[in-house]
Amino acid sequence: MCKRLVVCIVVGAAIALTSGCGAGSAISVARNLGRDDSDLKVFLDGLEGKQNKLKKGATGYAKFEIKEPVSTSPRFKYELEEPAKHGFIKQVSMQVHQKFEADFSNLADYVIFSADINNPQAQMKPGVEYDLGNLGPGFRILDKTNKEVSRVEFRPGVEYMLVLTIVADKSESTQIYFKTR
Repeated sequence: MCKRLVVCIVVGAAIALTSGCGAGSAISVARNLGRDDSDLKVFLDGLEGKQNKLKKGATGYAKFEIKEPVSTSPRFKYELEEPAKHGFIKQVSMQVHQKFEADFSNLADYVIFSADINNPQAQMKPGVEYDLGNLGPGFRILDKTNKEVSRVEFRPGVEYMLVLTIVADKSESTQIYFKTR
């Protein structure tokens, strides 16, 4: 962790100083870059959601995005950088919201969770890739009308926001923005 902080300070100072900022701004940029927003890594079709480091350094936050378009029924995987930090995982769920006008719809196009929601062993596991087009009987998928459907099938060429929630000793939730091809 110490090496990471040093790298953030050096990179932050370089960004701030090359953009004409003073030493105080360099410290602020470095502090922003050093902040961990999430312990979760989310992948769709093998592509990882990442933050724009320049924007994070300047503003303190940058959304996680998958830059390349993904399929309409992508493969999904999540990882925890420090699994021990989360302890016992009780539930894992996901909501996917479609872009609506200038924002994202309050209604989820899909809500995905274990068919046995109260069984910790039946939850999505970190490091395992799941085919959202064929999750199987161990999972439930609800559409926008709360009707159970058999698969996730996004519309082509549309922007979405995926919200992944891990309920654990130390719970965490993250948002990933992506577009379909």
